[in-house]
Amino acid sequence: MKIIVFLQRLLEAAFAVISPSMPRRGPARPVPNRPILWHFAPSGSAGRSRGRGADAMQGSEADALRTPVSAAYARALVRAFGKTRSERDELLMGTGIQQDTVDQPGAHMPVSSLVALAANITRRHGELWPLSAAAVWSTSLQGALDVATRTAPTIEDALSTGARFGSTRAPFVRNRLRRTARAIQIEITPAVAMEGALWRAVALAVSLNVHAVYVQLLEDAIGQATLQFPWPPPAGAERLAQHYFCAVKFDAAAFIFEVPKALCARPSPFADPELHAKAIEALEAIEKPRSDTAALTRMVESLIAARLPQRLGEEEAARLVGTSRRTLVRRLAETGSAFRPLLDGVLRERARTMLAAGSQSRDETAAALGYTDATSFSRACRRWFGDKSLRS
Repeated sequence: MKIIVFLQRLLEAAFAVISPSMPRRGPARPVPNRPILWHFAPSGSAGRSRGRGADAMQGSEADALRTPVSAAYARALVRAFGKTRSERDELLMGTGIQQDTVDQPGAHMPVSSLVALAANITRRHGELWPLSAAAVWSTSLQGALDVATRTAPTIEDALSTGARFGSTRAPFVRNRLRRTARAIQIEITPAVAMEGALWRAVALAVSLNVHAVYVQLLEDAIGQATLQFPWPPPAGAERLAQHYFCAVKFDAAAFIFEVPKALCARPSPFADPELHAKAIEALEAIEKPRSDTAALTRMVESLIAARLPQRLGEEEAARLVGTSRRTLVRRLAETGSAFRPLLDGVLRERARTMLAAGSQSRDETAAALGYTDATSFSRACRRWFGDKSLRS
């Protein structure tokens, strides 16, 4: 019976549809969208948050800039604004990453690269660009955080979950839970320095995601919640009306999402203790401090693989993760690793996959892995797999 229920939930998640905007005559009751189970697989994203509690990303700005973030955000941005090769090249200029890295499933990149990409988009498209990139702020892009928030027992629990774990998925912001006499608030601030227009654009994207979550949780009561921005209405603010069904306030004291206490005791329409516990477990695993250096190792491996057939050097790898070569060597040593063994491991596993597929000649495989000749590749295969790998 449990298996049948489990499969039903998967089917519900697969076919559910969320509409990012609803008719202005008033918020229709949202279509239930069960949290998708695969969202909360950690998928190598460990290390994005080094502390527990609502102020998880309170390390130095330099640490925040180096923090790994899923390349899924960059992938969605490039797809939305890079329709041609020249547009994609322009978007990625100065980010330190290439299109191959963005396209690689499970890849990660430093926060500094994502911020540089967002800055390029803001300069080109203005600070309201999030309105044209719904995939970036969709709930489905938020992984375990989406599952944990929506399956929390009550609205207050959902707010607490978002404040505590928000930076694990979005390490470029910090979240703090605040309680007043009448409301519970999440205050959101930048984790790294961003100039005015860039931060306003990023805040808009974050607010759209927050709204997408709570329009489902609060249903018809969404109009009682408030999003507050600490700046004047932007040019073109009339475009915001179709995207928000909560109250929106400008020139506020801080960037805040506020829910009246009278609504906070409400049970979540998606409350599910089992799914919530699993999602929290995944988020706590991401939080563990020991995962930080492991995440660096995975990031370096992703960068090496994405650069093939060119060989990524240690100096360039350090630049891409936003640190010096000496610091990269030291941080990898803390994991008991080094750059050369990581490079060798990536080449070995890629070779294993390509040889098993048998779709390319040895010369083609050697070239795809950056070897100048098949003889050098054969020697490497003999070292990795023994003489049997040379039989064809």
